[in-house]
Amino acid sequence: MIIGSLILIVVLCVSCGYLFTSVPEILDSPTITSLPQQIQELKDLPTPALKVEVPAFADGELPVGAAVQILVEGIVEGFIEEWSGSGTIISPDGLILTNAHVAVGDRFYRADRLTVALTVAEDKPPVPAYLAEVVQADPSLDIAVLRIAYDLSWQRINPTDLDLPYVQLGDSDVLRLGDPITILGYPGIGGETITLTRGEVSGFTAEAGYGNRAFIKTSATIAGGNSGGLATDENNKLIGIPSQVGAGEVSGDIVDCRPLADTNRDGYINQYDICVPTGGFINALRPINLAIPLINAAIQGQEPYTAVELPEADLPAGGEVIYQDDFSDEGSGWPQENYYDASYYYQNGRYYIKMSNENQYRWITGGENLEDMIIQIDARVEQSSGDGNFGVVCRYRDDSNLYMFEITQDAYYSIYKLVNAKWYPLIEYTYSDMLVNLKEAKFNVACIGDTLRFAVNGKLMGEVSDQSIKAGDYGFFTGTYNSGGNVVSFDNLIISRP
Repeated sequence: MIIGSLILIVVLCVSCGYLFTSVPEILDSPTITSLPQQIQELKDLPTPALKVEVPAFADGELPVGAAVQILVEGIVEGFIEEWSGSGTIISPDGLILTNAHVAVGDRFYRADRLTVALTVAEDKPPVPAYLAEVVQADPSLDIAVLRIAYDLSWQRINPTDLDLPYVQLGDSDVLRLGDPITILGYPGIGGETITLTRGEVSGFTAEAGYGNRAFIKTSATIAGGNSGGLATDENNKLIGIPSQVGAGEVSGDIVDCRPLADTNRDGYINQYDICVPTGGFINALRPINLAIPLINAAIQGQEPYTAVELPEADLPAGGEVIYQDDFSDEGSGWPQENYYDASYYYQNGRYYIKMSNENQYRWITGGENLEDMIIQIDARVEQSSGDGNFGVVCRYRDDSNLYMFEITQDAYYSIYKLVNAKWYPLIEYTYSDMLVNLKEAKFNVACIGDTLRFAVNGKLMGEVSDQSIKAGDYGFFTGTYNSGGNVVSFDNLIISRP
């Protein structure tokens, strides 16, 4: 084996199923007493609002009053940022259904304060009235359940004192092609008042763990701010949550996006950072039936609910071993260097990569050119930087073309590709409880044909198809994000053909 050159790069570190045959009954709701995160030290509290009167609607009427706007404050790159989405009131005591990415944010956009703005009239902007807390969220489903908990002066509200208009839940399993769908929400484009669009069921999308109705495809064109909003059937019952953002084309390109964070870690926010969607169109809905377990868990005050655990990995068995190394012999050829910002060396029968500074990556490649390969390697966190990362690369062609399989010390995983020096997410940063405080990880990555599979400790993190890079080298890496001091050691590297 010829050891390839050591590479320094700067790169972005950026869904479980529940199947049932009927919609379970929603139980009586207790008061949830957990406190939300607050950023009062960063911004003055708002002036308390007067009681907001929301017009009720009769059974069978369009449930306009059940639609709300969610105004979010969060911290991005150390600064307060604001964004918004839509939501739906599903109980008179203030339970609200929305998207997880609206209410919780993600690795780079952490939501801290959620203001609920109520629909008071069809021709007027929504009125901020309450503060909400997240009581259940499943980022894989991209669904969250909120509860109105405070008034605008952070005074605790008794849910039994609320009498809000709410929408009844429908049954997404009975939907058929051509059934009408009505969307209500607050898009980020097209004005400040509530917006209605109509379409029909145009199809269904299957997804591993969710069955054949993981998404409801719709012909309705829905602007991005409607994410988390209200999708009803012909009886005006809630049957879906607008969740998937795209341009409506096969390519899935985003219509409107802009760089909002230093995702490539070069110290600047500019055109070289990943374009974060701020608009675009939503062309699919999460079926309401997939949200029922989360809703019931919220009502019962249960611990955070996740639809399913990560499945056991079913990866192809390795065939001919191309290369293996347990790093017990320092003469096996991997480089050893000690720089001010990074070190890599053999120690105690393992191979170490130490990253001293923030916003850096180091990886080492093996000097091969392979089309199909299975990469196995053990990794151990020797010193955590809190949000550092480590993992495997395959089909490395050069500094500008490769696939990356990554887990982070703040419990996210992802698959990215770098093509002609531009990063594209194949699986965006996804949170997993399995990765919380994970110290040892056994990676198993298969790059075979157009299929890329990624497992950690026997659990399948994800499987995607991509044709961008046909062949290249293998490697492993360690990186840092906001903090330096990340040390990861590696052992038992095996490269084999399937």
